Amino acid sequence: MTILEERSRQWQGRGGPAQWAAAWERTRDLLSPCWTDDRLPPANSVEGQIYADGAAGLATALYLVARERGIPVADVHRADVDELVSRKEAETTPEIPRRWEARLRQLGHDLDDTADPVIARWHVLRTDRPEPRHDEDYSITRQGPGLLEGLGYVLAPRLDLQI
Repeated sequence: MTILEERSRQWQGRGGPAQWAAAWERTRDLLSPCWTDDRLPPANSVEGQIYADGAAGLATALYLVARERGIPVADVHRADVDELVSRKEAETTPEIPRRWEARLRQLGHDLDDTADPVIARWHVLRTDRPEPRHDEDYSITRQGPGLLEGLGYVLAPRLDLQI
């Protein structure tokens, strides 16, 4: 088992809807060419946490679209994911995760039920980190919602994911 497989199974959690498992399988398939064992940072490092949020954000996006449209996860495309991440007119960056939360609620998820693996991971993704203080090193701190920071990394052109 690769490091990505091992870590992503922890990030996925146990149980949940079939589309949740399918979204994680597709996420692993998409990321495995880019995130080989020799390229994954330590899990407890800042970069390792960003990788975790990126993978979980992608899996959550695939899951949301597939469930809402009643389609297989394999039929979710890059434009669908980009639509979820993009700010709508007059929307602020912190409002994007709130929009995702509303969609999770519409799918029947209780945002307080951390026994639900989708929601357990969501609690990590929605963490909003403040801008670093003036005396902090920006290179070792995280900013903004983990969901957006992680997805920004995963969706960057350098990875060239074929979603």
